[in-house]
Amino acid sequence: MTDFLNPDEPNFVFKGVNAVIDFECIIESEIPDIKAQPNIEEISVIGRSGTLTEWYGDYDTYDLPIGDVSIPYGNLEEVKRWLSGSGQLISHNDCDKYIEAIPKFSSPLEFENEWGTFYKFELTFRCQPFKKKVNEKKIVIHERTSTFFNPGSVNSFPIIEIATNAGDLEVNLNGTVIKLLNLSKDWVIIDCEKGEVQQSNKMIRSIGEWPEIVPEKNEISFSNNFIEAIVSMRSSWL
Repeated sequence: MTDFLNPDEPNFVFKGVNAVIDFECIIESEIPDIKAQPNIEEISVIGRSGTLTEWYGDYDTYDLPIGDVSIPYGNLEEVKRWLSGSGQLISHNDCDKYIEAIPKFSSPLEFENEWGTFYKFELTFRCQPFKKKVNEKKIVIHERTSTFFNPGSVNSFPIIEIATNAGDLEVNLNGTVIKLLNLSKDWVIIDCEKGEVQQSNKMIRSIGEWPEIVPEKNEISFSNNFIEAIVSMRSSWL
């Protein structure tokens, strides 16, 4: 899929479909590489010059303009279906990372007929702020205390799958501790992004904070009931 993305040729893959290879799209302009901006709130205070700022660590969505795209006349209906709904977007600028995106729907896509041979339209994607690694490898942990490296540039919320004995289990990731209560002997899944813990398709009670993975070195440890774990880092970039 991404093997056909040439860094010198404007192209993208959306929902697993290569624009140039699969639909013979002609992308007339270079696709920019855009960095999401922090969602900073400015606060005005009466009697004080300037403003105060407040930031909770979140980032705004953004528009990624693809520009004018031409397609063969016969591919029109397939392209319309392809550009409906959200999916993973991979640009030729950064072919080992994807963005969750959706074709921008604030205005309709207008397909202009050019001499009955091509259709031309202007395309923009509305993108979530973080880039994620394509086919990121999971980390398998067999020791109660372990370190691993995160290549991402911002904090990420992992999925931690743990084989455990019955009872309570504590997980300590970079000093943030979460305690899982009344587990059975089975695999338990912590989704730190959704803020939920499940075992055998049942929600599990927990105490503590949802841990995050930081850029570069991370340390994780488990209490005595630990058997082994699998960590999906969800490494993220701006």
